[in-house]
Amino acid sequence: MSKRRGTEVATRVPAPAVGPDPVTPGSLAGLIVLGGLSALLSVFLWGQLLLVRQGGLPFCGLGASTDCATVWNSPFASAVHRVSGVPIAGWGLVWSLVAFVLPLLGLWRRADGRQLSALISAIRFTAAMGLATAVALLAVTALERAFCAGCFATYLLAAGYAGVALFGWQQAGWPEAGRGAAVAAIAASLAFMLLLYPGANTPQAAGEAGRDAIARAGSAAPSSGTGDGGRDRELLALVGSLEPELKQILSDSLFLYRNGRTIVAPKARTPQGSETAPVRITEFTDVRCEHCADLQKTLASLQQSLPPGSFTVDARQFPLDAECNPLLSGKPADPVRCLAARARICFEGHPKAGVYAQALFAEQKRLTTEQVYALASPFMARNQLAACVALEETTRKLQEDIQIASALEPEGTPIVLVNGRLGTSFGPFLYAMVLTQGQPDHPAFASLPTPNPKAHLH
Repeated sequence: MSKRRGTEVATRVPAPAVGPDPVTPGSLAGLIVLGGLSALLSVFLWGQLLLVRQGGLPFCGLGASTDCATVWNSPFASAVHRVSGVPIAGWGLVWSLVAFVLPLLGLWRRADGRQLSALISAIRFTAAMGLATAVALLAVTALERAFCAGCFATYLLAAGYAGVALFGWQQAGWPEAGRGAAVAAIAASLAFMLLLYPGANTPQAAGEAGRDAIARAGSAAPSSGTGDGGRDRELLALVGSLEPELKQILSDSLFLYRNGRTIVAPKARTPQGSETAPVRITEFTDVRCEHCADLQKTLASLQQSLPPGSFTVDARQFPLDAECNPLLSGKPADPVRCLAARARICFEGHPKAGVYAQALFAEQKRLTTEQVYALASPFMARNQLAACVALEETTRKLQEDIQIASALEPEGTPIVLVNGRLGTSFGPFLYAMVLTQGQPDHPAFASLPTPNPKAHLH
């Protein structure tokens, strides 16, 4: 018979149940594979970005809404590159290297019989950062109304990584969280420093970089800019300020201009600038065209950097829609393109025509038929604009624009003419053409690289 002391009863507290360790060699190996695939894909995308910067087409350049270049050239991506020195694709590689190395280190430590502890938290912090970044970039691309297939694949890899490290390792918790966060931060800093040099040498978007070069050249030149000596100094300053990739684009643009088609430019309907200017830039644009929106910014930059009367702009329309453009039969219809083209024709001669055009291009990805009228309402009553849009005269002017552009056998927009000769929308090219009054063989161009006749330019 057992004895009891007083009323005390001896009890045993069962040990807490311990489940299997979720941080298995297999899960670590899976993370290594996901991180490695993401790194390879990021390297490939970075190469595609370089291709775009050199005037080529990326593998995913399938259209305005499925073009990786739209994402890479977005204001957000440009700001990231400008501030950090590393493009978006480079930051994807930073994360991928960390995501690859940390589990590799963990697998090595486990094989050596050592504890992972803080390394587990570091991997989980890396997974959380990758998932958060993927969600943020998806939101940015949604705002841009563009889809980058390669970028989306990296988001899926980051989501898979998070599925293993965040949810599959949930029972592992966050051991030594502070130390783990420090390990992840140090690893990311090292990867960033490793990629900073190639990132800084990756050219920025040609439009933005070209406008910066125009601004620098204009500020360094004499304010008058009317004498040959002044124009020569401006041109030398421009060419000398360009990065090698931009010099190549300028060389390719000059080659296209020298060998491009020439037409007898019709009398400008409503020239923006002096009618006696020695250079006339004729533009044919489509309201949905991203490069056309970029051209509007470039022309504004030229107006700020060059003396008044240096050039004039003749704005023409070339909507990429079969509803009003017979050259595009069989193309899917988008009612906004033709309506916006007619509306811009109705604004010809209006003092706020330029402001209205800028508003349309600023909203180009979200533009609806209702907005075409709403954006015009501060300057023209809706019923007045609607009546003008329906006029046969408006349709006649639109068809005149399309007929003129058809002689150039256009492959897209924008179509840019300098004094009736086909050129490009590249800012330094247009700046140079204004300075030389349309002459492509100035001695300042002698330092440019050999042109690439197959370059894809707008």
